[in-house]
Amino acid sequence: MVRVDIETIVMAAGPVPSLIVLRERSSKSDSPAPLRSLSIQTGSFEAAAISRGIDSGRAERPITHDLLLDTVGALGAKLERIEIVRAEPPVFYATIVVLADGEERKIDARPSDAIALAVRSNAPMFVEDDIMNRLGTVSTRAEEVDDEQEFEKFDEFVHTLSPDDF
Repeated sequence: MVRVDIETIVMAAGPVPSLIVLRERSSKSDSPAPLRSLSIQTGSFEAAAISRGIDSGRAERPITHDLLLDTVGALGAKLERIEIVRAEPPVFYATIVVLADGEERKIDARPSDAIALAVRSNAPMFVEDDIMNRLGTVSTRAEEVDDEQEFEKFDEFVHTLSPDDF
């Protein structure tokens, strides 16, 4: 299993899918290999639920993901981690690992729901190494990226676009 973090969420509208990009947390310290990323397609509502969990935490009233975490807690259990365990592109399969009564219990879930729960509970996220090897890409985001420089590159790119590009 490879520990991952959310690198970015690309929100889309209409029939175009949104993307959740997961980036390998770190490579082995002695390995010069670049970090890998994995893109998972999801719906716009699911991407918004993940983003909301990152940005603002809980809503005034519990939404479904908050309700599930409250239920898990009320039952004396804890969300230990989430795992992306299988892929048949474009479909990915996830497991929510809950610790209850000292025992790990695995629950099948959509990756978007599992990630939304993980960001709300600060649970670690993992991807099967085989999935990362087959479907991952080399992450282009270096640790020491200059945000201002990135913004300037993006701004230059946007100015080259025309309405025909859409």
